[in-house]
Amino acid sequence: FMPFEYENSLEDYLRAGDELKNPLDNNEQNIEEGEALYGMFCAHCHGKLGDGKGSISHPLYRAVPSYSDNLLMRRSGTTMENLSDGHMYHAITHGFNAMGPHASQLTEEERWKIVLYVQKLQKYSNCI
Repeated sequence: FMPFEYENSLEDYLRAGDELKNPLDNNEQNIEEGEALYGMFCAHCHGKLGDGKGSISHPLYRAVPSYSDNLLMRRSGTTMENLSDGHMYHAITHGFNAMGPHASQLTEEERWKIVLYVQKLQKYSNCI
């Protein structure tokens, strides 16, 4: 267990976005493991390709945004295509908007591996 010194607040989400960097190597093995974890924990909402077209939708939040969205999000002040390591890790840990927290389901290392894979999806989505 590694302490996570960011609270479940918008202020700490923004601070995590500025301060946190992924400690894992960006290599094929970590990305492949991140892809497998993403498939189990994320794809049902975010879509297999990160396009927001998963099989589950939320009645209050009609559409899950694509990782290539370049619309400025009101709460975070960034776009989905520009989410940083820290934004994603904080959101996976504590949840964000309709997304619930996953800290009890995923280890710290697993969350960082998902971040690596989502970054690959961000790049892929911007090429389509």
